[in-house]
Amino acid sequence: GGVTAIESYVREHLPDHLPAIEPLIAAVHEGVKRSSEIVSSLNHYSRHDETAKTFCDIHAIIDNCLNMLSNELKNRIVVERHYTHEACDILGNEGKLHQALLNIIANAAQSIENKGTISIQTRVKDHSLIITVTDTGSGISQENLGRIFDPFFTTKAPGKGTGLGLSIAYSIIQEHAGDIKITSEMDKYTKAIIYLPCIIQPLK
Repeated sequence: GGVTAIESYVREHLPDHLPAIEPLIAAVHEGVKRSSEIVSSLNHYSRHDETAKTFCDIHAIIDNCLNMLSNELKNRIVVERHYTHEACDILGNEGKLHQALLNIIANAAQSIENKGTISIQTRVKDHSLIITVTDTGSGISQENLGRIFDPFFTTKAPGKGTGLGLSIAYSIIQEHAGDIKITSEMDKYTKAIIYLPCIIQPLK
């Protein structure tokens, strides 16, 4: 509201200054929009009613997670989204699914030291929605790959992680009768493949 009033005042009383001020006003509007999106994402993240199960839009949940991680991703990581167009309903707890996917995507972002890419793909197969998150980060050694879902296990430097992110994600996915598998190659990539049972909508 304040910036709109300033814009109106400049238009009316200082029109000669408008060309110089317009980019700044546009930047404020963009900042407000991004803040609104992050707050909305936090509201989705905070839904932790243990008994509430609803039909969840996984693509909206992923987009909300990316909004929350925008500061971590911007100017550093390119995010590629390849979403299925096939209608598929996931019955679950939205807040918990949000937490699981946020942990997995955040883990992917943290594994990229400088610049890189995170690719997120969804597809439907055999009454499952398959979500694949692939990053071009540092990778996980074969000796550590079997321990990544263990509570408090982390390959990050001291103070950089609790080792609970993937463990929590694994528990949440299992609570939803799903599964998660991770493959990796050192200094090349890590791929998390999440399987969630879904109800496929009939073609109209």
